[in-house]
Amino acid sequence: MGRILLSQSQVSVVVSSGVVLVFTFLLFLSGYVIQQRTITDLQAAIKPRIPKPPPSLTIQDPDDDRAELSASSRFFHGNGRIAYTDLEAVQKASASVNWNRLAHIQLARNHHDVCNAIMVLADLHKLKSPARRLLLFPREWALEEGKRGDFSDPFLGSSRRLLRMAARRYGVELRPIQPVILGEEEGSTSVYSLASAYELLDFDRVLSIETPGLLQDALPLDAVLAFTEPTPFAMLQDSAQGDGVHSADLLLIQPSIEVHTDLVEQITAEASTFNDTLLPLLFKEPLLLASTTDDQSLIRSIGILHDVLSPATPAFNGTAYLSDVSYIRFSDPKLPGPEYDVPWSQKVVARPHNKDADWTWTKLYGQFAQRRMEVCGLDLETWRP
Repeated sequence: MGRILLSQSQVSVVVSSGVVLVFTFLLFLSGYVIQQRTITDLQAAIKPRIPKPPPSLTIQDPDDDRAELSASSRFFHGNGRIAYTDLEAVQKASASVNWNRLAHIQLARNHHDVCNAIMVLADLHKLKSPARRLLLFPREWALEEGKRGDFSDPFLGSSRRLLRMAARRYGVELRPIQPVILGEEEGSTSVYSLASAYELLDFDRVLSIETPGLLQDALPLDAVLAFTEPTPFAMLQDSAQGDGVHSADLLLIQPSIEVHTDLVEQITAEASTFNDTLLPLLFKEPLLLASTTDDQSLIRSIGILHDVLSPATPAFNGTAYLSDVSYIRFSDPKLPGPEYDVPWSQKVVARPHNKDADWTWTKLYGQFAQRRMEVCGLDLETWRP
């Protein structure tokens, strides 16, 4: 059998073809790997962050001496119960949590509240909370017909624009509500309350946090929303430690028509003095949620940065202050609110004296102003005392 001899040009063609095939295969393989990594990253980015049952919430033993902790609540003086989740039952059911029956809600009682409420819901969207997001607002905003040249409510158009933007951009569900107290007399205003959340029967539980503030981590709030034991009303344990955190900063509500009817009757009886700061007092046995554990805080007040210089306070750690907390509440006793542009002289006086605390304080106020512009497209409001 004769040998087949290849010329030099034929050998070159074979070698070149082999090299092209090898590099084509390697190029295809690298493209496939990059594609799979991109798909995995996109899935991780889109997938909601499902929280685990919080280890800090345990079942309360009525005979346990730790039940005396409820006495530190400023609101209830021992009548409340400290937070308890049945972890054994939760661990069995955690995989089947119906997040469509759970929601974070905000109530815009007036035009000033709209942006602050949307900022919280926008942060929940950004942090991929699996729960639904609801914004309650006065029904009259949806019924009034704005006319050109009508200045009876100059902020109505802006509020409507923000509401539409929140629904479109952040998946916020808009729910108009009726006032619990109708302002019929001349000079009186209608009163809107979170008591209206008890009418939301398409939800098992809803959670509200007080604004203004900046959300740092949605997981602890989602865990409280999903895994707290069923109860008509739960709120933070309001300690007497002067940390600036109050019970009404976080409210967990279980909708019920019976409870709503009872609340409206009580609110109507106190119509002249009622506001939502008094809502917790309408419940005889609320569930109190521990606001702080050894490694996590649900809510932290920016106001405590003014107390860093006290002799009993250890060296301030700004990183720790921001890293182990779910929500920073702007309850600052020295300024009217982060949404206001106060005079520079007043702001200088209000700054913490400790330089590290002052840096954190200034950073947070700057972040709020930037986030307000990003979410609402609004500058800070001029402060008029």
